[in-house]
Parts: sequence; structure tokens; C-alpha cells
Amino acid sequence: MKTLKRVLIASVFLSIMAVLIMSSARRGESAYHHMGEKDTDIFLTVYPKCRGTKLDNCSLCHSGGSYGTKESTVNLGSCQWCHYKYGYTAPHGDIMDTLNPFGRNYLEAGRSAEAIRSIERKDSDADGYVNVDEIAAVAYPGDPDDNPMKVTAPSRVYSLEQLEKMPQHSQLMLLNAHKSKDYYANYTGVALEDLLKDCMLPTATGIKVYSPDGFSQYYPLKPDPNPLFYHVNGVYPQARYYYDSQADCSKNKDGWCEYQSPALQGKNDDEVIVNPHGLRLLLAIKRDGTCLGPGTLGSQNKLDGEGPFRVLPPQKFPCPPDQRQSAPDAANSSLYKWPFDYNADHNAGFSTRSATIIKVEPLPEGTTDINTAEAGWNYVDGKQIVIYGAVNPLPVISDKLDSLQNLMEKQAGSLFRDPGAKDAALRKIGEVRKSISGRRYSEGVTLLETDLMNLIDSSMNDTEGRKKCRWSVHELIVLLKILN
Repeated sequence: MKTLKRVLIASVFLSIMAVLIMSSARRGESAYHHMGEKDTDIFLTVYPKCRGTKLDNCSLCHSGGSYGTKESTVNLGSCQWCHYKYGYTAPHGDIMDTLNPFGRNYLEAGRSAEAIRSIERKDSDADGYVNVDEIAAVAYPGDPDDNPMKVTAPSRVYSLEQLEKMPQHSQLMLLNAHKSKDYYANYTGVALEDLLKDCMLPTATGIKVYSPDGFSQYYPLKPDPNPLFYHVNGVYPQARYYYDSQADCSKNKDGWCEYQSPALQGKNDDEVIVNPHGLRLLLAIKRDGTCLGPGTLGSQNKLDGEGPFRVLPPQKFPCPPDQRQSAPDAANSSLYKWPFDYNADHNAGFSTRSATIIKVEPLPEGTTDINTAEAGWNYVDGKQIVIYGAVNPLPVISDKLDSLQNLMEKQAGSLFRDPGAKDAALRKIGEVRKSISGRRYSEGVTLLETDLMNLIDSSMNDTEGRKKCRWSVHELIVLLKILN
């Protein structure tokens, strides 16, 4: 076991930021595997149909986690939890602490295709469903809170056109990076707090934002004392403008900050930057008046570009643009006015470029993650972003009622034993609609659970059709209960 752990330290950690895999027929790209990670390929050898689904992800084997107190808890996804427990550059923990039950079973079985097959009939997460059945249903076999009966969480899709019609927020800000150049820019877009008010449930505690290359970043709704976590609600501290010719890339070949934004015209060193509506966590659409260029995946599987949407946190602890960590003697204060400071607020690294998914946490009871393959590069191409999770399910409920009604109407001859049963079922759907419009959600649940489900069971001949209708009703019940 110790040998296996050493192998895991050397190799499995390479997958920590790996795989929210999004394929694109237009680009013809292979799956994103982080720095030689091999376990995803092993899994897909056994289950090729899982490519591009939510199981094609480091969350298959790695768990999330939380820290804090009962009064203030921050929940982290698998990527950030691995880094929080194990470190970013210098490992300081036990990678075993980040594995979920399926990941541990896979490791103990030998980390191979044979290992995957050998644990198929095992119920790793002890939720009553064996691994192979959960995988077939695209449910996490290592997460006891996910199983084949869970319904896809409600979601909303926003287009660039829709977002541009919302109240726009602009802010001049410093993007301070660890390894790349720092820069000032004026970004415009929609404040995340304002956007989420349009759809978010009161139970929400934070959001996780994904890029199509697998990067994800958690942002709590409320301010958090941890300097690594940037909050959604409220404004950030006012910042100052810091200028020095040594740092200026245009004046010094060894410079590390770009001062090219037109919004800086007339500004002086140490001057307060006035943003009339404050600094906010921003879903940015434009940089210095120009729409953000769409992100692309380079030959080294690295994300280039930042658009069409980028989530940008201002600095929680405003500071000057410090020297790059990679520069010679970066922390030498005798060489640089602003030497590299490991504890400085490097907010650029906590932004999310080419954001395509915003997950509002926690997921409502009875629901599970969307199929992330539907929100990858095609969303970059279509200039769209999807928000799912703890969001108002009413639009989804309406769509699902329409789909169920259409199914019953178009396939009535093959579904029902007699026309009277079909008419009765359609009347029940109408009653459900009336209960929802009157906000009598519990009444709607009862109509679905008893009347409509009983009609389906007693009057339908076609086995497959009955299964489809039963599942549709089950989805509606779960989504309606969110509103109770």
C-alpha cells in the first residue's frame, strides 16, 4: 500500500486539475488530460460512452471537502480541495485524503482497466446502487449523494445578447498574477450578484465557475476571511493606482506590468481609482470597450484567450503589481521596487477565463449535476453560459410539462389502451399547471405522485413509453418539491 501511495503522489496528483472534458467536433480536439494524467484514459477504455459526460472528470475519483466552523463553512470542489489539502506547488499533505470511496477502491484494486472491471459490482459509496449501474446512469459511483434516481438540477442558459441587455457594470482594476504579467484594464459586464438575483434560490451559499479546459474556481456568496476566496455579494475595497517605470513593460524590457488601458490616461502614481459603483465580482464581457476574444485550447492543452465571458475578482487586499515569481531574484527588494510577494493578493489567478458553467451550490435535494459535455466549447462558440443548481426550477418545470404533454398527445395510440385514459392524463397535466400558476406546489406534487402516476401505471400498454412517462413525472415531482 505504501508503494501505491508513492505512485499516487507522483502521478495521480497530476490529475488534480484535470478533466472537465469537453469535446468539440469543430476543433476535433482530444480530451483534456492534465500533465500526463492516465487514469481517465483507463476509465474510458472500459466505459467509452462516458467520454464527455460528468464522469469524464477528476471528480470521478477525487472528492470535495469543506473547512471552517458551523457558522461559516466553505465547501470546495475536487480541484480546489486537492490543492487545499495537498498544496499547489510544494505538496504538504496526504493525497489519500482527497480520494472518494470509488477512487480508493480503484487504487486498492491496482489502478488499471482490470481494476475498474473488478469493482463494477461493488457499491463503493454505499448508496444502494452498484458502481456499474451508477456509471450507466451517469451518476458518480463514489458520491453517496448521487445515484440513478437523482434528477438533473434546474438550469438557465444566458446568451451574450441577453447579458448585454442587463444593467452593465464597469470597473478599472489591477489583475495581479503570480507568473505572468500584471496589468490594469477597464472591464465591463454584469455583476455576478445582480445576475444571480435573477435566478438563484435563497438556499444558495456559493458558486463554482468552470472553464471548458477543466479549471474551476469556488466563490462564496458572503465575504470570507480566507484570502484565497473571493465573495460574490457586496463590494470590494477601493484600490489605488500604482505606477513605476521599472515595472512598466513598455519602458523596461524586464518590466512586469502593462499600463496600456486608455482608462489610465491622466492617472498618477498612488492615486485612488474611483469606480462609481464600486469593485464587484464581475462576469466580464468587454475589456477596454472591446468584446473578449473567445478562448481556445492550444497545442499544449492550455487555455488561450479569456472570452466570451470571464469571471473577475477584484483584489481583497489591494497592493501594487509585484514582480513575477519566475523572474531572477524575484523577491529581492534591493533589485525591485515591488518584489514578488508570495502573500500578495494575486487575484488574476483566481479569475475564471472563458467561463461556460456557473454551478450554484448546494444542489437542491434529489438533484445532480448537469451533463457538463453540453456546456463546453460549444458554449464558447455560441457565446452562452449556463447557470445550474440552486436556481428557480419553474422555467424547467414548464418545459418538462410541455414535453410530457407532447409525448402523450403524439404517441397516444401506442401508449394508451383507450382514448379516455389519454384525455384523463392530459386533464391531470392541466390541473398541475393550474396548481403551479396558483403557487400551490404541494398540490401539484400530490397530483403527480398519485393521480397521474396511477393513470400511467394502469392505462399504458407500451413498456418503454410507460418508463419515459414515469421518469418525466418523477423529474417534475423532484423539481416541484424544491419550491415547497
